[in-house]
Amino acid sequence: MTATRNLSSNSPAATVARLAAVLFFSLGLLFSGAAVAQKWQDLKPDEQKVLAPLQADWSSLTDLRKRKWREIAAKYPAMPPDQQKKLQDRMVGWAKLTPDERRKAREQYSALKNLPPEKRAAVPQKWDEYQNLPPEKREELRKKAATAPPAGASVPAKPVTPAVAPATAPVDTKKP
Repeated sequence: MTATRNLSSNSPAATVARLAAVLFFSLGLLFSGAAVAQKWQDLKPDEQKVLAPLQADWSSLTDLRKRKWREIAAKYPAMPPDQQKKLQDRMVGWAKLTPDERRKAREQYSALKNLPPEKRAAVPQKWDEYQNLPPEKREELRKKAATAPPAGASVPAKPVTPAVAPATAPVDTKKP
């Protein structure tokens, strides 16, 4: 019974045992593969091969983005060849974007996700229509979109010009 009493929830030994368990669990999370391989050279060779288009930008990615890309790399071998090619092409395109272009792409993606379902369903059709336009027309639309204010931005109102000139200050008719 003394052994049971020494490990009761109030004893110092039980407290130390619980703290040790929490510490070992935390260290396991901290040093798991996802947390350790945050530098490009720490990635497995298979991951480096799949994520090669992102190598130049790898150090500037957040830990969350790195973890997501590593999850994608882990799924890559099970993808059909056409999906693998599509993923590689998109990574190459993403790597070519400037940080500002990436920010805009994320904003557009977020806006697209927030569209009502019926409007979101129309997007693939509109994209196909855009892709079928002649290159000159697409370029014209790109330039127009680049100069247009972002969706949802307020356009400053024109100053209101009074139709009638304002009255002049009253003349003081009182005599001194």
